[in-house]
Amino acid sequence: MQAIFDLQNDVAPLALQEQLWALFQLPNWRYGSHTDPQSPGMPFWHMDLTDQVPADELWQLRKSACEARVGHGLRVVRQYANGHTFGQGGRPHVDDQREGCFTLLYYPMLQWQHEWDGETVFFNPEGEIIESVHPRPNRTVLFDSRIIHAGRAPSRSCPMLRVTVAYKLERV
Repeated sequence: MQAIFDLQNDVAPLALQEQLWALFQLPNWRYGSHTDPQSPGMPFWHMDLTDQVPADELWQLRKSACEARVGHGLRVVRQYANGHTFGQGGRPHVDDQREGCFTLLYYPMLQWQHEWDGETVFFNPEGEIIESVHPRPNRTVLFDSRIIHAGRAPSRSCPMLRVTVAYKLERV
């Protein structure tokens, strides 16, 4: 498998980043999501972003770059946000087993300090870490959905929610 992995910084104008972050301050979160319902682990926060204008605008902003990177058209199958606090790390998983499916993660926080941890960690099939992405504000990572990955919990010193916006993408 030739895996796509693409990291980009400073992807959205500040106004759009602020609109997205404001969306995550609303009481639209649902608690009790799991990375894998078959093997539940610690639950975390989840917010559906279907028809949310700032999330749609971010995808439109990134769409052509993502399509150029993967070499074909893409459509959004699902878009949502996950929120984690201390102790709520995700379990290693793949998002989709099918070829031609990708995940775009966006880190919408307006600030993040290195000591708050919260990395997204990517693994090879043997379980060894091959990449770790710090949740830098206004960063995206596009990756092949067949890559095993997990969102790590923020540290005890983190005073806020670690949020990722996820776009589940497939070839058109």
